[in-house]
Amino acid sequence: MSINPGQIHGRDAFIANISSRLGRQAPSSTPPERPFRGAPDFYKQIERTTDEKIELFIQNWTALTGKVLVVEEAEAKESIGAWLKEVAAELGVTHVSRWEHDGLIGLGLDEALAEAGVEVVPWKATDGADGETAADASSNWAKRSELLKRTERCQLGIIWPDYAVANTSTLMLQCSPQRGRSVSLLTDILFAVFRADQLVTRMGEGFSSITQGKSDGSHYASSLNLITGPSRSADIENDLTIGIHGPGKVYAVIIK
Repeated sequence: MSINPGQIHGRDAFIANISSRLGRQAPSSTPPERPFRGAPDFYKQIERTTDEKIELFIQNWTALTGKVLVVEEAEAKESIGAWLKEVAAELGVTHVSRWEHDGLIGLGLDEALAEAGVEVVPWKATDGADGETAADASSNWAKRSELLKRTERCQLGIIWPDYAVANTSTLMLQCSPQRGRSVSLLTDILFAVFRADQLVTRMGEGFSSITQGKSDGSHYASSLNLITGPSRSADIENDLTIGIHGPGKVYAVIIK
C-alpha cells in the first residue's frame, strides 16, 4: 500500500486502541468542551495585597533554593550593598556584570563592590573591541564584542526585572541595548533587584502589561526571558544538573 507524503495512516486504529484500553466502547465523536480560554475567570479574579504577594514570592523562591532579602526603601542602598558584598565574599566573586539600569545605578552598588575589591562590568552595548590584531580577527573569540568577552568572565550578574510573578516566583526580563540577556545567562550567580510594586500575582498579568499598547512586532524586545529559580537540566534518566543553561545560584531583593 502506497502512502502519499503528508498522509496520516493508521490514526483511527491507534485511537480505537487507546479507547479500548481506557474501557470505552468507541472514541468520542465530539471534541471535549473547553469552557475557558486561558485562565478561568475565578483565577483571574484572585486579588492579593502587596504583603501577600511578597510572602508568596518568598515562599516559592526559597523552595527553589533561592535567597531573598526584603528591605525598606529608606534602607535599600546600605542594606543591598552590604548583602551583595557578603554574597560576593562567600562565593569568591571577583567580577560582576550589571545592567545599565537607573534603579541599580542609584543604589551605588558599584561603589560598594569596589570597596570589596570586586570589578563591575556595566552592560553598555559596543561594537567590536579596540586594538585587535589580524591574528585576533581570524578567531571566533575576537569577533565577539569586547563587552561580551568581559561579561563571560563575570561570576555574578545583577539585573532589574520588569515584573516578578508571585505565584511562581518568576522574573520577567525584557532585553535592550542596556539590558543584555547575557548578564542573566552567562553568569554563575544571579542577583535580581526590584520594587514590591513590580510584583504581580499571575503570569498573565505580566504578559498583559508587557503587550499593552504594542500593535506591531517591532515594538517588542528581541527576547523576553522568564527565570524561575536556578537553571535545572535533566537527561533522559532524570539525572538533575544545576547551573548548566544559566545561573546555579539565585538571589532576589525586594524593595518595599
